[in-house]
Amino acid sequence: MTPRVFFTYVWGPPGNPAWPLTFATKAARTHARKVLSEGDLVFTVSTKGAPTAPENFGRVSGVFQLSDLEINTQDYGVPSRSDIPVIEAMARFPFALHPLAVWEITDPNNMFAELVGPLTPNHHLQAQSKIVELDSITAEPLLSLTRNEVQPALPTTEFGKGLVLRKNSKLAPKHKGAFSGSFADHDIWYVYALVLRNERNKALAVKVGYSNAPEAREAAHNAPLAREVTGLYWKVEFKQPTSSEDAARDIEQAVLGNFKKHQLPSNGEIISGVDPMVVAAKIGTVMRELIVEKPQPATP
Repeated sequence: MTPRVFFTYVWGPPGNPAWPLTFATKAARTHARKVLSEGDLVFTVSTKGAPTAPENFGRVSGVFQLSDLEINTQDYGVPSRSDIPVIEAMARFPFALHPLAVWEITDPNNMFAELVGPLTPNHHLQAQSKIVELDSITAEPLLSLTRNEVQPALPTTEFGKGLVLRKNSKLAPKHKGAFSGSFADHDIWYVYALVLRNERNKALAVKVGYSNAPEAREAAHNAPLAREVTGLYWKVEFKQPTSSEDAARDIEQAVLGNFKKHQLPSNGEIISGVDPMVVAAKIGTVMRELIVEKPQPATP
């Protein structure tokens, strides 16, 4: 099936490794996720003004094949200021989609206007913040451009890396292992919050743990409860993928350490008197604070 082709304006080449494609607003990212199908291509065109470097003005700079995984650029260790336009965009606009594959355009004849001919003003206006679809005839010259594949950058926080590795693990069988960081589903370790509730749905306790099968832990905890008699039941209400079993264990211990005063003497993994949402938020905070690798240098 021939992929559909879109374009959008950016501030320069994707970098190597390639940073994710960012969007000016959350709504623009949502629009892209809804209209794209797996395999579609988004060509990035450098704007004709600062902060794009003059040598890139109006040039087709890269091609992204995007997934539907919404990510936040704060998980990539992006500096608050940078003289590299693509990193400046990452710092200013946190809304992004995880790329399945990225290519940099190496063809010297890559002036967008010359390749696609005249477009309507509405095309150009929309492409400043959204992705815009091109018809097959207009897109044909773009598909013929010489390009070189570059590896997508990985997040630097445990929170972001866990999300990306889980996404790649699900995609790997379809693409025969084409994506880096591919794992089978059972190799993904989660930090989870298991909530004990009564027949009125009131939260009585929260168990923080880690497992490669949180739902199995839920079943194991529910087996002796006899819900039809007691009205009590455990439910996994939050789970977050991590990059490894060691990372999951470290996160679990860090989170439990924040709730020492609320831990049950009989079981230190169970917390009482704390809203489950507070526990879930703490897991996310700990994971975003846990840097798994230094920010990767990017070349424009």
